[in-house]
Amino acid sequence: MESQFGLDEPVEIQRGSTSYFSQPEEELDPQLFTGTVLKGWVRNGILQLLFGFLNEQYRHPDLWAHAWIAGSAVSFQWAAHRDPGDLDVLIGVDYVQFRKAHPEYVGLSDTEISKMLNEDFREYLQPETTNWHGFEVTFYVNPGATDIRSINPYAAYDLKYNEWTVFPRRTSAPRNAAWEKAAQRDRSMAMDIVTRYSKALTEVKAAPNDAARRNAEFKVQNALQQGAMLFDDIHRSRKLAFTEFGKGYDDFYNYRWQAGKKYGTVPALRQMHDYLKGQEEEQALETYGVELPDTQTLIRRAATYRVKE
Repeated sequence: MESQFGLDEPVEIQRGSTSYFSQPEEELDPQLFTGTVLKGWVRNGILQLLFGFLNEQYRHPDLWAHAWIAGSAVSFQWAAHRDPGDLDVLIGVDYVQFRKAHPEYVGLSDTEISKMLNEDFREYLQPETTNWHGFEVTFYVNPGATDIRSINPYAAYDLKYNEWTVFPRRTSAPRNAAWEKAAQRDRSMAMDIVTRYSKALTEVKAAPNDAARRNAEFKVQNALQQGAMLFDDIHRSRKLAFTEFGKGYDDFYNYRWQAGKKYGTVPALRQMHDYLKGQEEEQALETYGVELPDTQTLIRRAATYRVKE
């Protein structure tokens, strides 16, 4: 396979683990908590990471940024095998105060400000927190979630006030035959896509001439696009569970995502999504000499530049 595809590893669907389907523990993670109180080194360490970064990139984050630890790591379903573990830090933004501190961004919507912050977290902060004391720490702003309760989190521990905003329930995953059927349908579709993709890769390597190779490459691209589309559907739909209209932990779209992780559907489709994205970035680099941001990012940056001029 030529390097232009960047497909050095095969895609396989293998069962995985997810805390969502595990039995709840009797206590919270003792690595993070003493009883129900977050350990001081965890709280202080994460606040230093976050606000150390924000103070370098922005102005007066103490006036507009509010941080919580949320998700399974601070629930009673923390014990599923993960190496490193997941630690999700969600940031609520007071957009009025943010704009007062940054008049150059006054033309941006709340969603555009959130995306700008998330882009900076991904590019500059999270590469340094992939294994922080045994945890992969991610930072994320949910647009409009100044109050974290609006997105129905599993659990949320307030890092500013050192208290629970949403105390975790000791519960197990919902049992719903229709939901399980939908998850199995996703798995079946993914298996078909991965099978066609693997077969097409074999055809590329064995192609006797350029015409046969181009035909096989088309099949590879078609399978990658279908895999990426299915991943996007599962991933984006999950976000609906954590809105004011969703049911959080008990929502079908969250169940679908978690079942996809358990059955190996999500990791395989994510791999195909990333392969396709990598190809697009490589093609942009070859054509334009730089990796092009997506359309929304270009629009946001253009708006920012206009304000600064």
